[in-house]
Amino acid sequence: MNNAFPSSRPPPFSDQRDVLLKDELVDGPSSLFNPTRARFEHTPKASDIKGSASGLPDHPGADVHNEAQFQWRSRDNRKGNESPFQTSTAALTTLLGRHTLVVPTDNAAQGLPAPTSSSRAIANGIGRMFATFPWWDVSFLVAFFFSVGSVVFIICGFFYWLPLAAPSTDFPYESATAGGITSFIGGTLFEIGAVFLVIEATNENQTGCFGWELEHVVSEHENPGRASVRYKPEKSACGHHHSGNRGFLRGALGSKGSQRRWEWWPTWHELRTHYLREIGFLGSFAEFVGATVFYINTILALPGVYSSLSQGVIWGLYWLTYLVGGGLFIVSSALYMLETQPNWYTPAPHVLGWWVGVWNMIGSVGWTLAAALGYCDLSGCQYQSNLTLIWASIAFLIGSLILWFEALDKYPVEKEGHKS
Repeated sequence: MNNAFPSSRPPPFSDQRDVLLKDELVDGPSSLFNPTRARFEHTPKASDIKGSASGLPDHPGADVHNEAQFQWRSRDNRKGNESPFQTSTAALTTLLGRHTLVVPTDNAAQGLPAPTSSSRAIANGIGRMFATFPWWDVSFLVAFFFSVGSVVFIICGFFYWLPLAAPSTDFPYESATAGGITSFIGGTLFEIGAVFLVIEATNENQTGCFGWELEHVVSEHENPGRASVRYKPEKSACGHHHSGNRGFLRGALGSKGSQRRWEWWPTWHELRTHYLREIGFLGSFAEFVGATVFYINTILALPGVYSSLSQGVIWGLYWLTYLVGGGLFIVSSALYMLETQPNWYTPAPHVLGWWVGVWNMIGSVGWTLAAALGYCDLSGCQYQSNLTLIWASIAFLIGSLILWFEALDKYPVEKEGHKS
């Protein structure tokens, strides 16, 4: 476990006057990496609260009795989920966040929104996937390119597999031309998505962001001298590339109000002192290297290129880049799963990001197996290799669609009791 942030940079919210780090609640799955979770206390002043002054302390600088606590997570921060927090007020007891809201199990009387896991919330989330296209959000672009790329690889797999499974469906140049072209297109989309994945990791919100405004809640049983408050999303409060329609390209030019200069790649100092111990960055970088190595395989699959390769080049370059790329995808998936877990051996099935890692792991193992079968000369190996490409790509598609859902669900709601 890792219970301290590195001294090379200040911890999240260090520039927030009303947010205090609880050192005993800094945690991570391994001491080899930076912490992935931390808890902060929030003690706002009465002057920070909007709305009626009834029930507020007389002194404008007095503390507000709301006992709010912020839950910081490295994956949420990277994906644009700024500062989940827990608050206990006279009006309600709930767990809130810029993008996360954890409500009590019995929340109907309080009029709180339904959990994200409810059928209605899931339907709304799926609807957003068809109705919105936030091109300025790097996290959305990652999910979009991986999803489309996975669909292309599924089609590619059928071009290779169908002539073997159902020879009557074969058409001229199905495998050599159609299979090679779709393989190259899929590899290109994966490479673009992997580039955006690294860009996302290097432009995390390092300082943390308080993306909520406080409003006074008039309570029938409110104690004099204490303020009951509620939190309302404040979309313009953060300079992160995910917020508003600022856009990552405008951010690259230095968008107004941004909290940190846009970077296409971290400096050597940042890389050495921070990113080499950051699980999310290492997972993204492994995915990028894997996609780049695998891209060589898709180039060699192009029509006219593969047919000119010798057997030695096919074994030593074509199948090897396929195999190494799949192996690096396995490493990346494992790191993403580890980032969401409380320790290295305990799964986190209640975390959406954990399922992204699980399905990507299944797809990565499948692609690695498909590459290994390419070295096999036994009857049926080619058949199984191409079939494996199909089901592995389907697994990647499922993981990418969950990633897409996660990228658009900026304000998820969970029931109280889930471990963070």
